[in-house]
Amino acid sequence: MIRKEDKQRSSVLVVDDNKDNLKVVSNFLKNEGYKIALAINADDAGQILEGNRMDLILLDVMMPGTDGFTFCRQIKQEERFADLPVIFLTAKTDTSDLVEGFEAGGVDYITKPFQKQELIARVNNHIALSIAKKQIQEQAEEIKKINRTKDRLYSIIAHDIKSPFSNISMLISTLAEGYLEPGSEEYEEILQSINRSTQETYTLLENLLQWTRSQTGDLEVNAEVLDLSELAARALRFMETNAGNKKITLEQQIEDSLPVFADRNMMQSVLQNLVGNAIKFTPEGGKVTIGGHVDKKKVMLTVTDTGVGIPEENMKKLFVDQGQLTTRGTHDEKGSGLGLLLVQNFVQQNNGKVEAESKSGEGTIFTLTFPKAKL
Repeated sequence: MIRKEDKQRSSVLVVDDNKDNLKVVSNFLKNEGYKIALAINADDAGQILEGNRMDLILLDVMMPGTDGFTFCRQIKQEERFADLPVIFLTAKTDTSDLVEGFEAGGVDYITKPFQKQELIARVNNHIALSIAKKQIQEQAEEIKKINRTKDRLYSIIAHDIKSPFSNISMLISTLAEGYLEPGSEEYEEILQSINRSTQETYTLLENLLQWTRSQTGDLEVNAEVLDLSELAARALRFMETNAGNKKITLEQQIEDSLPVFADRNMMQSVLQNLVGNAIKFTPEGGKVTIGGHVDKKKVMLTVTDTGVGIPEENMKKLFVDQGQLTTRGTHDEKGSGLGLLLVQNFVQQNNGKVEAESKSGEGTIFTLTFPKAKL
């Protein structure tokens, strides 16, 4: 049973050189709630298909010029029409003719003169089948997406989380067994290594949890009027330790407030990821700067570093999920390859866009653009 709203969303193309037939069929289907397009020959039908999405074709077989069987074969050669159901309108009832119609790509036929109830029943059935097929395809894609998310999770847990935990455990055992004198240079180096590995693993876990929730649709956008300059200052404070370990200067160059309508937690995650990424790829003694300005309609925020830059061949891969792709930082810092995916995902969910420009050996600039919030 096809729902009324499904009929109202469905479009049927009727192709017949007999205008009386077009009028009759059109009236039948319009009364059922379908959207209708009419064509008197194959050429007109082809033009309609070029510019409009159709859910079913009722196609006359005997037409001057290109006949129905030939036209069906032609459109079925195109991938976009491969699943478009075609029902033939025909006076031919010989088995050979019916077989030819099915071989041409038709899914059904209605013999002329046709009965109203039969025509409506067949159209309803094939529209319902088409909708069900699309739903199954969507569900299959969703299952694939879930499986990709699961595989990504297992991969990160197996490689990027297990390894630092093993390292932390080994370093703590070294200290606990008393082989090193507390306060010695080696002792302090191990403490710093434990601290660094713990921070990296925590950041990885945080990104992993947020990315997983965003992939499974469990992360809701709770938008409010925010000042991005305040969140930027908080992100810089949060990253002070990481920057200090590499003697990197953090600066904020924002004179005015940056009002946006967005989710606070998502924006904080975006800024922390961008600042953390900048620190990761900036050598000792470098600088990371957050800047921003407002015009009448837009808010723009930039995160600029004096780091190693991004090779041109990698620029197109920045925001693409291609599996376990990650680059180590200038101090061999690890990552999950999720940070920039999260940034793009969260920015887009809050009606913004993110762009990047970079010069190898000179640094990178990430630019966030949002609509200005009404205060």
